[in-house]
Amino acid sequence: MAMKSKGFAACAAVAMLGVVGVGVNGASADETSTTPVLKTELSGVEGTEANIVLFDVAAGWETQRHIHPGHVFVYVTEGSIQVDVDGEEPRTFAAGEAFYELPDKPMVARTTSADEGARFIVFQVGPTGEPIMVPHPQ
Repeated sequence: MAMKSKGFAACAAVAMLGVVGVGVNGASADETSTTPVLKTELSGVEGTEANIVLFDVAAGWETQRHIHPGHVFVYVTEGSIQVDVDGEEPRTFAAGEAFYELPDKPMVARTTSADEGARFIVFQVGPTGEPIMVPHPQ
């Protein structure tokens, strides 16, 4: 059981790394805030760290097209966001919902309302020192 927990934690930390590093289109930087909650190396999983970041984004927020080098888990606490992953139908997630993003899948995320922003928590497990998000232009 301990190995399964360590594997899950490793996957979750990589996911978090993918969210923070990519630029935002639309909303200006002062309308988007990120609050690091936790960043720590994982004991027993060499070269792997966990990251948790709280995002508070304005109406009109949109990421650049990007990938995550690790596994990302997102929990929406306020508002709603749409996630467009290449090759998949767009998905919308509202407050109280969570979703998982596979590594290395090009995607764009955005708020769904022109009037309301969103808050969400991102948890990623990934290689130590790697960015959470990596730009991936078409």
